[in-house]
Amino acid sequence: MPSLKKLHKHFQQDPFVLLAVDVGEEEQTVKRFVEKNDLSFSVLLDNDSTVAARYGVRAHPVAYFVDAEGNLVGVVQGYRKWDSKDMKTLLASLMPGRESM
Repeated sequence: MPSLKKLHKHFQQDPFVLLAVDVGEEEQTVKRFVEKNDLSFSVLLDNDSTVAARYGVRAHPVAYFVDAEGNLVGVVQGYRKWDSKDMKTLLASLMPGRESM
């Protein structure tokens, strides 16, 4: 989560939205986690795994990249260092009108 927080902060002035989806946990558990980790991005709840099933999630974590038109443009499974230079460059390339790093 720390690298996601840094990534979110890095792109806060850009057309970038970071949403996390928690699958299968209770609302209070997720709220405590968000507060404890001082997350700056939204965490949505998928209590009954409906969203996970719709997107074919088979492993956690998984990241989906959606462009400004709502098209799925990429999927990444597993942990990543989201605030690395390479990841920032990749994400910047997906934003309309944004120069890379």
